[in-house]
Amino acid sequence: MTSPFRLRREFSAQLKELLQRSATLCTMTAEHWDTLSESFGEEVYSEALYHLARLELPPAEARPRLLAIVAHQRALSEALGRCVSLLTATCDYFTQVEPMVVEPVLVEVRLLQQKEECALRDELTGLLNRRSFNQELPREMERFQRFGQCFTLLMLDLDHFKEFNDAYGHSAGDQALRDLADILSDTARLYDRVMRYGGEEFAVILPQTSPEEAVAVAERIRAAVAGHMVRFDEQELEAVTVSIGLASYPADGLDMAGLVKNADSALYEAKARRNTVRRYHDGQRHHPRFILSDPLPLTIHSQQAGDILADALDVSFGGLCCRAGRPLAPHTRLRLVLSDTACSVELPLLAEVRRMSQGKDGAYHMGLSFRLDSVEDQMRLLTMLDGHKAQPAEARKRPAPSHA
Repeated sequence: MTSPFRLRREFSAQLKELLQRSATLCTMTAEHWDTLSESFGEEVYSEALYHLARLELPPAEARPRLLAIVAHQRALSEALGRCVSLLTATCDYFTQVEPMVVEPVLVEVRLLQQKEECALRDELTGLLNRRSFNQELPREMERFQRFGQCFTLLMLDLDHFKEFNDAYGHSAGDQALRDLADILSDTARLYDRVMRYGGEEFAVILPQTSPEEAVAVAERIRAAVAGHMVRFDEQELEAVTVSIGLASYPADGLDMAGLVKNADSALYEAKARRNTVRRYHDGQRHHPRFILSDPLPLTIHSQQAGDILADALDVSFGGLCCRAGRPLAPHTRLRLVLSDTACSVELPLLAEVRRMSQGKDGAYHMGLSFRLDSVEDQMRLLTMLDGHKAQPAEARKRPAPSHA
């Protein structure tokens, strides 16, 4: 399987070459783009439209538009009797044929890239900023659904930063933030993303990294920071320390808000001791639970009761709550099949009845537990949740993390 990071580097180079060629030649056809998609996946259509028009569209929406632009380019070239670049055809298409750009502005690409870079960077530390974080985290979740590679989010906070500022001044505090940014950048791998989340809080996205591996990375960061003396105005001040919380996708959260909240919860626990690392753990349940506004059909196969049709009302990676017309006793072992005809996905599972109750409507509500260890099964379940408007169940109220 091609790594998503290798894919992005290889595709970006090919894309740049193709766009440069299309500026003077009219040789790129729909077949060429489809061939490129076969090699690198349908993400190429989204990448191409972003490069051409800075439009962020999912592949299913990007492909028909890009191919329409290619056809429009051919028609313009034939009508004018000269080659029309793909960029020109894109501009005409999105202003005249399918108006998605109301007031386009002609900007030298070098200047555009400089402005985009400034908008995505933190001025003090030079790291990626909160806006970058809000873009990169959903992209990493999309990569999981395609490649099946989990990732881990680290949330870091400087300990006793207010006291440090009070003792040495805000300029020295800025130097401490820059030093932490340098340590994080030096520790990060090529494809890790290091960001200033806000104030004295930082975030690191660790692709293709399990929770166990992430704990080791976090410990290296913690030790490196604790062993570093801040120097300011030709004076050696003192070492600062960081507390680090981490949560992994998809085990600790199935959406961006849930993952960030759980990483922040782990950070809150770490801040209770300072200069320590904590992995997210919910004492009430092992997996985040999602409520389905659109119930998910499932079939229960039981030796005692035969086949039972039911609807899943909420789902997690470790079980579900369903509504059925017939009851099953607690501790009954069974087979069940979750199915979604809209996306043609089925997920067979071995499960056990944990609890059962009867509602006022006469229907039986059962809690079933199962194991969802394989990445392939997790990806199937995420696909189903996307199609059934899953919303995270409200978690226990936790105090807001202290940033002192």
